[in-house]
Amino acid sequence: MANRPFRSAALVAGLALAIACGPAAAQPRTAPADLVVFAPHPDDEVIGAGGVIQRAVASGQRVLVVFVTNGDGYADAASALTGRPTATLQAADYVTLAAARQREAVAADAILGLGAANLVFLGYPDGALAGLYADAGVEPVRSPTTGRTSTYGAVETDFHTLMHGQPAAYTRDAALADVREILVGAKPAQVFVTGPADQHPDHRATYELVREAMASIDFKGALLTFVVHSGAGWPSPVGPTPGSPFASRTIGGTTYPVGVPWPPPIRIPLTVRESTLKLQAIDENRSELAPTTGRLFLESFVKSDEVFWTAGSG
Repeated sequence: MANRPFRSAALVAGLALAIACGPAAAQPRTAPADLVVFAPHPDDEVIGAGGVIQRAVASGQRVLVVFVTNGDGYADAASALTGRPTATLQAADYVTLAAARQREAVAADAILGLGAANLVFLGYPDGALAGLYADAGVEPVRSPTTGRTSTYGAVETDFHTLMHGQPAAYTRDAALADVREILVGAKPAQVFVTGPADQHPDHRATYELVREAMASIDFKGALLTFVVHSGAGWPSPVGPTPGSPFASRTIGGTTYPVGVPWPPPIRIPLTVRESTLKLQAIDENRSELAPTTGRLFLESFVKSDEVFWTAGSG
């Protein structure tokens, strides 16, 4: 997976200019945007690009965050939220989790300077995106947790219903059409998304959906990727370290993050204030902090920078 790094000075300079940018006014969700972040689950946008989002908002750019799922597939979080043992969880408990995660996403992104008009919830199935993307059939996949077969919003209405008056089936074609519609309407200069080296199947599937949708519209902007899940050695250093940058780590002969070149081709330094607000936004995702390992993992993405790879480098 590790291809040669793309070290274009022009791209880095253009990115720095584009993200060096007052809160966006409320706009229709299909209006043009300068920067779009695709998050497989609520919290991934803060983890990967919380600093970038703040800087874009501060410079007057319009940012759109697209949540591909409602985060309704994490059994430990649903158990902690409802007080039920994981073995006894019902579909309604996972919908309760989806509602909590949508509310948390709104609160978290408000800290970064975003309002409701900047957030899009697609409502596809958490934990089943890889199967959805791999299935070219017309029959919808079924969520293994909620039991649903079409998009929905537990609190915030799903994008397809907002735009077309009814939900979309859980199919590859429907998901691609929604992503394509967002990109055509937004016409962003930069798109950020979890990369193909990310070890979470939903994260890789989100990348593939975005990549394929871009190819279908001959997208000319910059595609930047980030890594959330890459085994026990990532992120490093462990814990929130706003005074230190991201670093690679070698354990048992394996260097983390896996499958991407290091050092990364793009590092965006963050100010102390940006790192502080990123930590506050991460901590708004309370349902993800409840499981015992959740807080340490999430807060470990608070560093003195954010790191990205370009298409073809990871």
